[in-house]
Amino acid sequence: MQYIVLDLEWNQPITFQGGAYRSSGGKLIFEMIQIGAVKLDENREICGTFNQLIQPSCYLRLHPHIRKMTHITEEDLMDAPQFGEAYARFTEWCGDDCVLLTWGCDDISVFEQNLHYFACETPLKPVCDMQRLFGDVIGNSKERKSLKSAMEYYGIDPNENKAFHNALNDAYYTALVFARLPEPDKVLNYQLKARNLIHQDRRKKTSVAISRVARGQAIALRGQFAQKTPCPVCGKPQKPKVDYVRQQADLFQALAVCPDHGLYFSKLRFFVNNDKKKVMERTTALSEEQNKAYVSTKLIQWQNKLSAQQKAQEEAQT
Repeated sequence: MQYIVLDLEWNQPITFQGGAYRSSGGKLIFEMIQIGAVKLDENREICGTFNQLIQPSCYLRLHPHIRKMTHITEEDLMDAPQFGEAYARFTEWCGDDCVLLTWGCDDISVFEQNLHYFACETPLKPVCDMQRLFGDVIGNSKERKSLKSAMEYYGIDPNENKAFHNALNDAYYTALVFARLPEPDKVLNYQLKARNLIHQDRRKKTSVAISRVARGQAIALRGQFAQKTPCPVCGKPQKPKVDYVRQQADLFQALAVCPDHGLYFSKLRFFVNNDKKKVMERTTALSEEQNKAYVSTKLIQWQNKLSAQQKAQEEAQT
């Protein structure tokens, strides 16, 4: 049996209020633009590579964050095959006796959504999670370690000619980690199932939680509930890029940046509930604008507003 280490790059809507997203009916959140894979034999020696750009059919404009991160441009994708042909090439290259490996569960979820959206009949081969196997090896199966952490653990230095966030390069680095894992067949115990990817309307509360506030707002604003807010798309917690600014007496707002989905707002509202208990409600929502200039300007404006607020508080105390 051969092991095929797989990695993907994908695009996303520039805005979820635009025509491109509405035309997909919400059935395609992330559109694949690159498949990268490395094939290893039974001795975990590299015996082949696969690299395929994919011409988008739904989201023709690349999200600015995706373009910056992957260094892929619209021009690079113009002559590439569309998804159906790209997938057929990939399955032919894979062959029959193989298992797919990925770092984490995101890739299989995106892959399956693209297969369903583009009505591909050939199912994806079994996919297993190397990230969980690595967690067991280091004795910390609950914490999801990054690929870079695994590379550092095994003393694997990045190649200056193989930048991260390129599907083939990331698959290559993942393959190097896999080659060092003891008892590699244990990865078969971690077969993945795709998650259902959906987008929640940013005009609604996209991530809401309530907790009791202890000893007032100041302490609550420094707590984990306020300082680790979930991205409204993927749920990964992020520390605010610029801390909370008071909007009203009982309402605070901060800005955070998800590395995958961009700028989002985090709001905290304090109120007394029906049981006469003081509670804090948190909501998060993506920013409609995600271009580089807007994000940079917004962060600077927010920092200036926070600085002015802090200065006013200090002057009031003197």
